[in-house]
Parts: sequence; structure tokens; C-alpha cells
Amino acid sequence: MVNIIDRNSTAGITAGVTPSSKFRNKRSAPANASGTGSAEDRVLLSPMARDIQSAMNQFQELDDVRNDKVTQIKQQIADGSYQIDAEKIARNIVNESLFNELL
Repeated sequence: MVNIIDRNSTAGITAGVTPSSKFRNKRSAPANASGTGSAEDRVLLSPMARDIQSAMNQFQELDDVRNDKVTQIKQQIADGSYQIDAEKIARNIVNESLFNELL
């Protein structure tokens, strides 16, 4: 088994790769007389990699749009009660700009 470790990765994900028997030794005989061995390549993920994969799958299932919030704002616009807080918008623009400069 070969362990593949990306030293540049901060997650420390490791994967074990087990090549099938037909690729281990090109000169070796097939797994059975008919030449149709049932060996397969396998990838073994570390527990951390499985957790990350699970979290990514759950994240991808989330909606991109918060429909309840959109409906609420549409209703407020329609009835004239939607208020824009210009000071809050300006503060967020400045904060984001400062944050980007730090990166």
C-alpha cells in the first residue's frame, strides 16, 4: 500500500492506494486461469478525509438562496416598509475593504 500525503495541505488528508494485482507485476500470471481476475484498485480515505467529504456533501446540498428572506424583503418592498440603513451599508463596505487589505 502506498500512502499519499500532500505536505502542502493544511487538512492533513491521507489516502492509501492499493493497485490491483494485474498492475503489481506485469510478468505475473492472471488471478485465475481464464485471465479475468477480480482485483480492483482501491482508495482508502483517512477518517478526517471522510469527515471533510461528508461536510462538503452537506454543504453542497444547501440552497444558494434563502427563499424565506427573499419573500420577506419582497413583501416589505411591496408594502413600502422596507428600510435601507445607509450607515450599515457604508460600515460594511469599509470593514470589507480593510479586511481585504489585511489579506
